[in-house]
Amino acid sequence: IPLCALVYLFLMRWGYEQDDQPMANPAEPSLTSVIAMKTNQTKARYNRIAWLYDLMEAPMEWLLFRRWRSLLFSEVSEGRLLEVGVGTGKNLPYYPTIVQATAINISDKMLARAQRRPQSAWIAPRWMDVQHLEFPDDSFDTVIATFVFCSVPDPIQGLREIRRVRCRR
Repeated sequence: IPLCALVYLFLMRWGYEQDDQPMANPAEPSLTSVIAMKTNQTKARYNRIAWLYDLMEAPMEWLLFRRWRSLLFSEVSEGRLLEVGVGTGKNLPYYPTIVQATAINISDKMLARAQRRPQSAWIAPRWMDVQHLEFPDDSFDTVIATFVFCSVPDPIQGLREIRRVRCRR
């Protein structure tokens, strides 16, 4: 496992090194422009590593994550489900068959990999940014995000959007 950890760290660093680009206008950029730049970098990073993402995370998936996923989805009941940051679709086999699911991701290459994964429920995959959800208020009964918000440039805005689209009971 130590070798796997080193390979994982190297590959993630390689993904981030490509992001170290200077801003086009370095003179006091606005918060909005910084978040937009970081969002584009996040999308580009995950598009770059999509082809090897599952391999990078395989040891942790085997040791811990699959049990966590199983536990998480055991709490999901029927209704409309939104998964934020579906990635390569590691959660898809755990979806209950009784839900109607929408799975979003900012990286189109990660989303393409998720669409090739076997699914246990009806799922509508969509390219979308959690910071700007294109759904009406109160659209979903359950919202799930696993290992996502460490990559969202404005996580507070993403959480606000989730609160907006989740049904209030």
